[in-house]
Amino acid sequence: MEGPYRDLGAGFARLTGVEGARRGPSRITHVEDALLELVRNARDAGATRIYVASSLKGRRYRTLTVIDDGHGIPESHRDLILEPGVTTRHLNPVIEPGDPSVPTHGAGLSLYQIKGLSLGTRVLSTSSPTSIQATFDTSAIPERTLQSATRPSKSNIRATLERFTETTNAQSPRLHSYYGPPARILATLLDHRIIQRPRDSAGLRNTALGLGLEVSVRSVQRVLRGEVRPVEGVSAGGSAGRFRGRRAGGGLERGPVLELGEEESARIADILKEAARAGYMEVEELRLESRPGEISLRARVYEPEEEYE
Repeated sequence: MEGPYRDLGAGFARLTGVEGARRGPSRITHVEDALLELVRNARDAGATRIYVASSLKGRRYRTLTVIDDGHGIPESHRDLILEPGVTTRHLNPVIEPGDPSVPTHGAGLSLYQIKGLSLGTRVLSTSSPTSIQATFDTSAIPERTLQSATRPSKSNIRATLERFTETTNAQSPRLHSYYGPPARILATLLDHRIIQRPRDSAGLRNTALGLGLEVSVRSVQRVLRGEVRPVEGVSAGGSAGRFRGRRAGGGLERGPVLELGEEESARIADILKEAARAGYMEVEELRLESRPGEISLRARVYEPEEEYE
């Protein structure tokens, strides 16, 4: 009689029959659900750092690349882990930290479902670091909300990763997660020494493409020059700094009014836009206002959804 699993070697097994169905992943209906399963797999493989690169093409095709420093995957099992019922936790099911409502599951069991729902799911790097990429047609597998760092949400990709990290760390504070566009994730991998700095931009671009980070030659050159800053951890917290005028007698300090002409205002706007683009952002709704003793500057900064070159 066949048992509940079939040994596939290297610690992997294929669950069969009732056992395979019992430990199957939750139903994936949105891109954020798929991300949650991908980062669970990374964490269950012993990862302490998870990097999620996200890009959108044609306002429709979302690509998620999950890179981690976990135990990795044997090269012989690169394609096998995308088959149904394959897991490394057949004898020791995973209990979701801090959430007893989630049934025990087997690490890796969601990959087959993600592969079936996506336009393509690939293991790009099996170790040092591990990289798995999936691309979704959001007209078929939608996103729950807009993916914008300047428009707070409790259910978008970033919020999903942040909630997952906080829940995991509530039980065992050791997981660090990072989210951003491919070029900034590349800069973060270099900063954290997850990948080595190559001699030239061609070498770095080849490394990036090998991990699923689709970046242009120009973007790679900017990363090497330090013009693209690394991302902070998703649970880093903190708020943007605010400029406050000095106070005298309970009010703003008085002083002369410095009027800015059109040429000076345009130059300030150009500087701000150049600085924003260095961080893969854009500036709009810029307002300059002269007051006694101070100049007030207000601008809306946002991250474009399309891939930035």
